Amino acid sequence: MAIKNGVSITLCTFNGKHLLPQTLEHLAKQKLTMPCELILVDNASTDGTKAFADNWWDTHGNDNIAYRSLSQPIPGKSYAQDLAYEHANYECLLICDDDNWLDADYVQRAYDTMQTHPDIGAIGGCSEAVFEKEAPRWFDTYANFYAVGKQSPTSGDITEKEGYLYGAGMMVRKSHWLELKTLGFEHLLSCRKGNALSSGGDTEYCYALRLLGYRIWYDDQLKFKHFMASGRLNLSYLSRLRKAMAYSNFVIHTYRLVLQGKSPSKWKTMQQKLKKQFLKKMYKLGFGNYREKEAAKAYFRDFKLVLFSHQERRQHYQFIRSWVPTEKLQESHF
Repeated sequence: MAIKNGVSITLCTFNGKHLLPQTLEHLAKQKLTMPCELILVDNASTDGTKAFADNWWDTHGNDNIAYRSLSQPIPGKSYAQDLAYEHANYECLLICDDDNWLDADYVQRAYDTMQTHPDIGAIGGCSEAVFEKEAPRWFDTYANFYAVGKQSPTSGDITEKEGYLYGAGMMVRKSHWLELKTLGFEHLLSCRKGNALSSGGDTEYCYALRLLGYRIWYDDQLKFKHFMASGRLNLSYLSRLRKAMAYSNFVIHTYRLVLQGKSPSKWKTMQQKLKKQFLKKMYKLGFGNYREKEAAKAYFRDFKLVLFSHQERRQHYQFIRSWVPTEKLQESHF
């Protein structure tokens, strides 16, 4: 069946009942000229999320946005997104997390940009944090870990600069998703699974698009609010989040190697660079301030992965190269 022009908004949630009223209200206020649907995916919730959302949209929803809800019993945002994409009727797929409050022109502006630039694989915007309680003093330093703030200093094509987007508010194309699936692409990373912290699925998807030659785009006029629940704003959560990102970075770097036509053996150079900082980081781990200790922890996580996970990296490398079309690959040898 041919993919229609329009937008499918995908909203994947785990036990997000308490977050949905504001999120759905902002979606209902979207000003649209193209066909649009909202697909909510209940990702193994236990709080009655699906029934609540169905009732809310039936009572308060926008008649110009067709609404459907689905259930994905397999935990993991990537699985929920895939289910939504599979059922989507329209070419443009917008990721709206259950704590994202999109400005009224967000969907239309993102769609118009995708229509104007057919080489765009993914487009994202700029989020502003809204806090359930007072923001901690350290938040601005680590805002990027929470998908808050500008994703680039300037709007436009960021493929060769930052090279990726956070998933919140990101719009992609169903035709590209189908192309990746046909080639054999599968996520090496997942996004969050329930209350567990995992990271990087959306970043990985951006790199997969880049391997096929598509562009990554940022528009700082695509604005939305990102609600920050107080339970996420503590140093323990931040530390867990950084730990999850360490493995994400390990996998993403393999994508960079393939993209650059390099092989995992290049990490021998990285091992030498890491060793040069070893004693300094040991000192910071024991006697540094919070920021220095967290940076040292991240260093040793990377150090461990580089030294002891080369076989895993090699497997990732071979898998990525197995689905990328030959004409897209640069010469690379072990």
